[in-house]
Amino acid sequence: MTQLYHITEQYKELVALAETADEDLAVALRDTMEGIEGEFQEKGKAIAMVTLNIDGDLEAIESQIARLTERKRIITNRRESLKEYLRTNMEASGITKIAHPLFTITCGKGKPIVVIDDEKAIPDDYVNVKVTSAPDKAAIAKAIKDGIDVPGAHTETGKSSISIK
Repeated sequence: MTQLYHITEQYKELVALAETADEDLAVALRDTMEGIEGEFQEKGKAIAMVTLNIDGDLEAIESQIARLTERKRIITNRRESLKEYLRTNMEASGITKIAHPLFTITCGKGKPIVVIDDEKAIPDDYVNVKVTSAPDKAAIAKAIKDGIDVPGAHTETGKSSISIK
């Protein structure tokens, strides 16, 4: 079967010829163009079927991602719970080291951590300030649509879209 871009090129060439052809040739070209258009439509339908199959695959993958993400969360929580259980009991018993031929478990002293009691009471020297700015595309689009010139911005027509339902 011919590739879609070859069919498109043939069709475009025939359209160009039809514009300059005499009446008899124009009729023959229209008949040929109808045949090519039918082939184009069949190719388009085949591509749509492949796309729909891919959509099904993507849904199945998304479902598995969600399932595996939840499973990962559960296993991670179980691991952390077991480590916390071991840490708590090693600390309570005063045992700081357990040796095994494949690994060694040590329970080290905790490191100092900062606990913020009242964020507003912290002096400015100890506060990180984050300022972000980004153009408000929705407001710019509305302004341009309303006829207002917005320096540094303009509108363009985006790509056309394909809908398969």
